[in-house]
Amino acid sequence: MAGVINDVEALAEFRVHLMQFNRELAESFAAIRGHWLELGDVWRDDMYRLFGEALEEVTPGIEVYLSATEGHEAHLAALIEQLQAYLDTGLVATGRDHSRRDQGRRDQGRR
Repeated sequence: MAGVINDVEALAEFRVHLMQFNRELAESFAAIRGHWLELGDVWRDDMYRLFGEALEEVTPGIEVYLSATEGHEAHLAALIEQLQAYLDTGLVATGRDHSRRDQGRRDQGRR
């Protein structure tokens, strides 16, 4: 992963927003469909039918989107974990390198 330019926090923030958006989309879409169905006894004109047709038309697209983005959420979680582990390892290794280098300087100063 040498030379990787990354912002783990930005990825994590996007993942959180994606998950929140998807949850709200699924809940809101289910709610509006439920409300529309409940109004079937009250709202009986052509617009009721047309609204229902519009809902049915977009339902497969929303389902495909929500299904696809589950994979994106999982991918982002794995990517974030990998990048964080890499950064943690890199920082630890860098810290060790500095302490070894500093120890070497101290040893040279004693000579």
